[in-house]
Amino acid sequence: MCTSLTRQTLDHHFLAGRTMDFPIKGNWHPVLVAAKTYNTPLAGNRPIKYPFIGGGQLIDNRYLLVADGVNNQGLSCAELMFPLKASYHPTPVDHKLNLTPQDFLSWVLAEHRSVADVLTDLNQVAIIGHEWLSGHEVYAFHWLLTDSSGQTVIIEPLNQQLVVITDNIGVLTNSPVYVDHIQNLKHQLHVTTDKFSEWQRASKQLVVNHAVPRPTNTPTTRFVYTAVNKLGTTPSDNPKTAVNFLNQLLSDVAISFEPAMNQHPNFNFTHYISSWDCTALTYQFTDCENKKAMTFSLTDALNNSSQSTHFLV
Repeated sequence: MCTSLTRQTLDHHFLAGRTMDFPIKGNWHPVLVAAKTYNTPLAGNRPIKYPFIGGGQLIDNRYLLVADGVNNQGLSCAELMFPLKASYHPTPVDHKLNLTPQDFLSWVLAEHRSVADVLTDLNQVAIIGHEWLSGHEVYAFHWLLTDSSGQTVIIEPLNQQLVVITDNIGVLTNSPVYVDHIQNLKHQLHVTTDKFSEWQRASKQLVVNHAVPRPTNTPTTRFVYTAVNKLGTTPSDNPKTAVNFLNQLLSDVAISFEPAMNQHPNFNFTHYISSWDCTALTYQFTDCENKKAMTFSLTDALNNSSQSTHFLV
């Protein structure tokens, strides 16, 4: 149960953020990915052309799984769960770069400078329903990408194809598919038009009247809450106010851990909240257990350790 959104500032910074919601207790940390290569189970070692910073954890004390990040070219990606909807190829496809779902984010960030670059290469990729380097589960993901130009796309694996949604509002949660989220949003806004200005007008009215529908733990209500608050407010003045906006909104939809969840291993809770600036190349990571927010500069991290993949704390 994750939520992600983008945010633009009046001084032309482009940011994004997300909640990392997952049912299994994990040891998530901010991480610098700057080694020469990353490993995949089907395509072997792949080059890291563009190092990146993000949130990740070690699986089996060996394999690094990254859930979001921004690279040194200002390209960012967040992976979110997409249960019951994700459709992958059952076996590797000839003449394609075959990746598992967990590999896709690293392929995006390590090998591309921009969203446009990703879209140019996307038809070369096939996502295979194959276990990753560790474990036996095939995760259902879809992805939100944005870059320093502000271009934003959503990529959803449907009918064994990677469907690109370029006309989007820069908000993503979990299933259903994005177009169904938009239909539900229009219903909540009492609009039938596809005019973006009308969505903004209706959202602003709800924000001004303090009548935004409150989110529950369902992806649909969190999508509506996030979308209305984003559409109904003006762009932030600067990166600091944008980060504050992202953190507050994401905190509103975060799911607190409860001890009773130990008896229900499929219950989701929020492990961390992250936000990043694709223009300034900064990354903020807030651990939801200790509430500590840590901000890192990718440029500084690379100056300190330019060819190493490691946790930053």
